[in-house]
Amino acid sequence: MDTQQFLRDLQSDNPDTRFAAWRQAGTAPAAVIPQLGKIAASQDPGVAKAGREALATIVHSVGKDPMTANRAAAVKGLLDLTGSDNTPAVRVHAMRLLSNIAGEESVPAIGKQLSNPELREEAAFTLERIGGGAVVKAFMAAYRDSKDDFRPRILAALGHLRAAEATELVTEAMRSPNKDVALAAARAFGRTGRKPAGQIPAVALTGTWDQIEYADSQLRYADGRAKDGDTAEAMRVYRTMLDRPEEHLQCAAIIGIAKLNTAEAASAIMPKLKSSNSKVRITAATAWKGMAAARSGT
Repeated sequence: MDTQQFLRDLQSDNPDTRFAAWRQAGTAPAAVIPQLGKIAASQDPGVAKAGREALATIVHSVGKDPMTANRAAAVKGLLDLTGSDNTPAVRVHAMRLLSNIAGEESVPAIGKQLSNPELREEAAFTLERIGGGAVVKAFMAAYRDSKDDFRPRILAALGHLRAAEATELVTEAMRSPNKDVALAAARAFGRTGRKPAGQIPAVALTGTWDQIEYADSQLRYADGRAKDGDTAEAMRVYRTMLDRPEEHLQCAAIIGIAKLNTAEAASAIMPKLKSSNSKVRITAATAWKGMAAARSGT
């Protein structure tokens, strides 16, 4: 490829010439990425689009094969584009593209952007796509230095990653006086599904929907404990939900209890067979039959 002609074509006044150029960008060397960043920052919308599309085409090309020699160079080039000497639009575009090809080796560099208001959301998304222990550590470190307006996003990421090592941080966040932080922490706690060293904090919530979300997170936590074999802790949470007035919480608890299929589980479900709520009653009856069938092997 004649890279200089390629770069000139991307900046052509002819839209067909620009289109043809960005379509062949997959054969361009990663060394052109800095120039593509400058083109993507053009004041001419058509030229800027050509630069962005050329960058995306390179990423798609190296993304097909994780072992391709050009991949590491493409990642480095994009990381450089996220630097402060580029326009916000180019920096955001580069970070989005990194979500497709960056690996664990890029976590330190991307993690630094969690403190950057312009890039932190894109950085969080990219880190989630990478996953792994280094990513969890990056989020946990960023949480300590973040303000409350971004902490719910970090907590959401830790929940999505089911980061067991963040359990204590999450339970501490549940004590936050900021409602949004506390509720985000409760959601993350439910997703991690791990029992903390101390007591599970109660979250003071006033809105009906917030209370339901908190209850849902507790059910998710109970499901996680049951999956890990901690049936005593799972039953403790399930029983609290059986006493709630919301039918969907009672039904969810019944379904979770039935999966335990123990004598204690049967004892907990039995009163719900006579519930005044038809949906709860039907759910209990179905669960009861399922437990009986499982025990009989049919």
